[in-house]
Amino acid sequence: MKLLIVDDEAPARERLRALVQELDDCEVLGEADTGERALALCSQLHPDAVLLDMRMPGMSGLQVARHITAMEHPPAVIFTT
Repeated sequence: MKLLIVDDEAPARERLRALVQELDDCEVLGEADTGERALALCSQLHPDAVLLDMRMPGMSGLQVARHITAMEHPPAVIFTT
């Protein structure tokens, strides 16, 4: 499974990356620290799922999820608050 990690806090992204690396069938395609960057990476990388923080400055995780679900082939969204 191809994943995108989205969290405004670097330690949280590092922790999620470490957890995902323990799984056999998962690959982290990229990381984003803002909602805007997350949407751009979703369009470029086409992940199967997005591990998404709910509370971020600027665009919240809920706002990002709304944009993701409107994509032609949206990835699954997993909130990681």
